Amino acid sequence: MLWLLLMMGSTTAFALNHKRVFGDDWLKAELYVKEHRVEWRETFDYFGVDASVAEAVVFPELVRYSMWQDEIEKAAVSSLYVAGGKLQANFSIGRFQMKPSFAEEVDAEWNRSALAREFGFVFDTHDTDTARRNRLRRLNDTVGQVRYLAIFIRLQHFRHPELSRLTKKEQVRYLSTAYNRSYMASWKEILHMEQERHFHTDIIKTRYTRLFCYGDIAVEFYERAKK
Repeated sequence: MLWLLLMMGSTTAFALNHKRVFGDDWLKAELYVKEHRVEWRETFDYFGVDASVAEAVVFPELVRYSMWQDEIEKAAVSSLYVAGGKLQANFSIGRFQMKPSFAEEVDAEWNRSALAREFGFVFDTHDTDTARRNRLRRLNDTVGQVRYLAIFIRLQHFRHPELSRLTKKEQVRYLSTAYNRSYMASWKEILHMEQERHFHTDIIKTRYTRLFCYGDIAVEFYERAKK
């Protein structure tokens, strides 16, 4: 019986301890959140977003973050994205690993929503070098990424009122899945993706790469942070 339980994996009796699996990378990410929590909270409070939920949504990206890789991707995006748009360069950049295409979707949906009128600002969504350069400037700045994260969460709640009826833990799983897998996916599509394993920490994915469920990592951080 014990052998059968072990073979059935973490979906049954045993939950994977991601903190133990990621070791120092988890601890570094945890410390980074603690060091920036106060300044981030100002932005989350301004947009009416639960800070503990927002931190959990991006925590797996903080675990995976590589300064060396990020500098290369920033350079590539800077030279190609501004000139040719997301079809030329669409790498994830920054601590929260946001792509220009993600920012474009957030910008456009924000402008269409009532939230733009409520908060009194819109984004420049024209297909110009200037608009792309300004968008990239926001993505290359941690404050800018925190604002994008807060806006993303507000827009998800605006698009899916059902979110407010979920527990905070369920919200973390839903929002982290949407953040990692597909910003524009439907409610049912995101729910279907919630248990899928696509997340990894390798620079290049190979057939030996270990895959994890992004939502599981986010939820584990959320649960640990509450203690």
